[in-house]
Amino acid sequence: MIDTLSDEATQSLAVEMRLLVDAGRPDDALAKAESLTEAELRESPEVEVEMARAFARTGHFERATARATTALWGARVRRDLRCQMRANLVLGGIAFEQGHPHAAEHHFGLVRVLATSLGDRQVQQKVTNNLSLLALQRQDFQAAEALLQSALRLAEELADLRAQAEVLHNLNITNRNLGQFEVGARAAGRAAQIAEQLNDWSLVAIALGGLVETSLWIDTSGNLEGLIDRAIDCARRAGDPIREANAGRIRAVLALKRKQFTAAFDQAAEARRLALENQSDLLAAECTAVMAVAKKRAHGESLATVLRQEATASLDRHQAFLETEWFEREWAAVV
Repeated sequence: MIDTLSDEATQSLAVEMRLLVDAGRPDDALAKAESLTEAELRESPEVEVEMARAFARTGHFERATARATTALWGARVRRDLRCQMRANLVLGGIAFEQGHPHAAEHHFGLVRVLATSLGDRQVQQKVTNNLSLLALQRQDFQAAEALLQSALRLAEELADLRAQAEVLHNLNITNRNLGQFEVGARAAGRAAQIAEQLNDWSLVAIALGGLVETSLWIDTSGNLEGLIDRAIDCARRAGDPIREANAGRIRAVLALKRKQFTAAFDQAAEARRLALENQSDLLAAECTAVMAVAKKRAHGESLATVLRQEATASLDRHQAFLETEWFEREWAAVV
């Protein structure tokens, strides 16, 4: 007969792991479950969901997907709607990170229905924020802003600082695309400040990267390099290679703005390597786009053309309209 965890022990372990992941300590969360057997995990979908979240936070998307999928099936067998909701939330986030918007929308739609039926306002807030990202990808900035304002109100009502920081980061992106750069930069600064208060170094890295990208539209003469260095340090402190790669991409874009084309190419290539190693295909495509622009401006037309074709095909496959718009604008720019 196989020994299994009691329901009470399972719930307690899942809560412990959730708090650790929320605190930006995914490795510590995984350590909590390392002694469990596969048989025990199959009987503990709530724990598997938290393992999936921890793996996703450290860029191990294949392992995260496997755990979340197993948890979803286990929750369905148990008719556990709350666990199904959380598993779909993880799967939607992974699909978004890997550039699969239709899959992300499918999972987030299920989450929204379940959160509404369960009256879970915290998950309603989170999935509303996530749906705003899909609106951003579609370049529907008005819809994104409306969703984000709703998500921010919910986060403030819940006194959820982490959720507020996440929404403020996304408001920065939205305002940037609406041409409201100063408003966006202020939102990014607030996001970074709150994330640092929470000691969530991954979120600090995300917010600082967003602040730099918006600041590039205002002034490139400030201490943007210092902000990027800090973002990379925070990503490494969090053990988050995806955020580290993204900060590297932003450093390459800053080099482009400063007409340092060789440096831009090298930095984007290193960021792409890190993104590919950690299964972030969309981020890798963004890095390839930066490499193509850098090589073109350095008069390496032959390689630039090859990189352009590669980046365009990947961005099209991921339906990354925002990133494609940036690429086409930079490719056509006269420097």
